[in-house]
Amino acid sequence: MAPDGNTPAIEGLTDKARPISAAEKAMIAEAAKRSDEAMVKKSMGVTHWAYDADWVQSLENLISRPTVNIEGLVGGYTGPGGKTVLPHKCVAKLDLRLVPDMTASEALAALKAHLAKKGFGDIDVNMTGGYNPTATSADAPMIQAQKRVLERAGIHPILWPRNAGSWPGYVFTDAPLKLAAGHWGLGHGNGAHAPDEFYVIESTNKNMEGFDGATWSFVEYLEELART
Repeated sequence: MAPDGNTPAIEGLTDKARPISAAEKAMIAEAAKRSDEAMVKKSMGVTHWAYDADWVQSLENLISRPTVNIEGLVGGYTGPGGKTVLPHKCVAKLDLRLVPDMTASEALAALKAHLAKKGFGDIDVNMTGGYNPTATSADAPMIQAQKRVLERAGIHPILWPRNAGSWPGYVFTDAPLKLAAGHWGLGHGNGAHAPDEFYVIESTNKNMEGFDGATWSFVEYLEELART
């Protein structure tokens, strides 16, 4: 990491990262107006955003900048008592979140080149999984079909350029297919991958679907998509 603690220090990592477009900026600005910044901060347990950015800029950063995260570090003797020997092996587990126009293979090459330049070319770097980033235009027919189904249900959706997560959508959006791809479904859940992850099965809130309503939303969506 760079001295600011936020900017990845891997040279060349962001060279091909696509800047956000004017349409994406407008989308983010509209989403910022319709979102409660204080509530989002509370849900994440933070008091300020990286780089001390304002709400709109922090959202732009979220969808336009790649990240490098150290998931875990292991090295030396960690059992009971002491053992005064030099460790023979240390391991760092990283995850890199990429943005459009970057590729997993190029990110891996940049990491290896960075380590070699800093004198750590003897470190074994093993990519155990991963894939290219993915993005679909808000104008794509499938996204517009989703929007129409939501609007018929009385929901005015917030359009968002992309999620700060990972899924192998590139198999659809990359060559040779180059198709639109996205997510869909009503219902409510949160805390993905965390111990307190949840999904509402039976809803007592008339404005929130439970599992049955979420399932039926796929029927409505597929019907709308068939008409497109």
